[in-house]
Amino acid sequence: MGQPSVLLSGQERFIHSSSSSAQSNAASAAAVDTSSDNVNSTNNINISAINKGNNSNRNSRSNSHGTTTGSFAGTSPVRQRRPNYILDFEVPPDMSRLPPKFGDNQHIDIDAEVWERLKSVVDTIHHKAPIRYAFAYGSGVFAQRGYDGKKKPMVDFIFAVSHPQHWHSLNLQANPHHYSFMGKLGSKAVAMTQERFGAGVYFNPFVEVNGMTIKYGVVSIDTLCNDLLNWETMYISGRLHKPVKILIDDPRTRLSNQVNLFNATRVALLMLPTKFTSEELFTKIAGLSYMGDFRMSIGENPHKVQNIVKGQLAQFHRLFDPLLANLSNVTTLREGFLEQNDDPLVKSRTFQKLPPKLKKGVLYRYHSALSKAGVEIVKEEGNELQSVATAPDLTVYLGKTVHSIVQIPALTQSVKGIASAGVVKTGKYGLEKLGKWWSRPQ
Repeated sequence: MGQPSVLLSGQERFIHSSSSSAQSNAASAAAVDTSSDNVNSTNNINISAINKGNNSNRNSRSNSHGTTTGSFAGTSPVRQRRPNYILDFEVPPDMSRLPPKFGDNQHIDIDAEVWERLKSVVDTIHHKAPIRYAFAYGSGVFAQRGYDGKKKPMVDFIFAVSHPQHWHSLNLQANPHHYSFMGKLGSKAVAMTQERFGAGVYFNPFVEVNGMTIKYGVVSIDTLCNDLLNWETMYISGRLHKPVKILIDDPRTRLSNQVNLFNATRVALLMLPTKFTSEELFTKIAGLSYMGDFRMSIGENPHKVQNIVKGQLAQFHRLFDPLLANLSNVTTLREGFLEQNDDPLVKSRTFQKLPPKLKKGVLYRYHSALSKAGVEIVKEEGNELQSVATAPDLTVYLGKTVHSIVQIPALTQSVKGIASAGVVKTGKYGLEKLGKWWSRPQ
């Protein structure tokens, strides 16, 4: 059963409709390419069109999950076919409108009492500083192995907003105590710190809201969707590879995240053998965003990825099973056991659909390896894609490229946290992480 969520205020709808409306019709009209192939039953999406965004008028309502989204009024499809609510949809006149069941897999039910507490937190902040898209994540929301259930961890939130400087201005007026010394410099300085350094996120940790200790990160909706589509930093897109509880929904973000989830699945498939278990697949997906994250070696439980998957196995099935059912190159052998088609053409098409930054990095490493070995590089695109997709070291190329994407943003974001959180809160947060590390199972 769906759970209710925070409704958009009239003020938020006004803010949403105030930017980029001139590009909305062109962007939405080009958003979906209805061509398909035999490898994947889903449509190819024009990534650049989605990335431009659409902030046109949003008539909000609650969908079947109770989360806020725009109403849907589709136009005639390019060709008649049954809509696929996992990823395919008839092209809407603007991106504020999607089918009610689109991205249904992203909505994870949680304990009703926990839900109400999370809702009250978001509602309190959202009332003064409107939020476009919000989700809660981590051990404070979903169970993880290796954590003491009696201890109440700090609950993590991400808030995506239309205009960071304006949002921080409103939030500084309503909640100045949420901020470190940076808040005294004003919303312009806070927004500049947020957007110019690290992964484009500004965190306020150890904030008390309605009796709950939380940490919330603020990100521009454009930065969020760009990361979901292109894996520029994998800082938030990687968090969304794991189950989260969406508290305020946004159509453009939901569409972008569906692309993100499919891409994570494709990368994991390219790194797995022909036959594998669903748990192995989920572990590979969940581990992508931790590759290159220095915190995994100094402040995190080294078994973190396995603990996440084992503690949230049902939620991972909810998130990814509908996607796997729409990939024609994956077959279920029996419950929990899967097989993928290893045909070179199939694998090359899977590789071709990866985010451009990742694909470029893999090709660079592949070409470098061939050059060092004195092997001539194939110039034809189709043959080259088949060659790299079936290369013995493809897993190595993928792993190193993901590592390079994650490494710098994770490091710079942590350094930025000293300014955004303040020295005292940063020290407190670091000690908590080290405490988890020392108390980890040996």
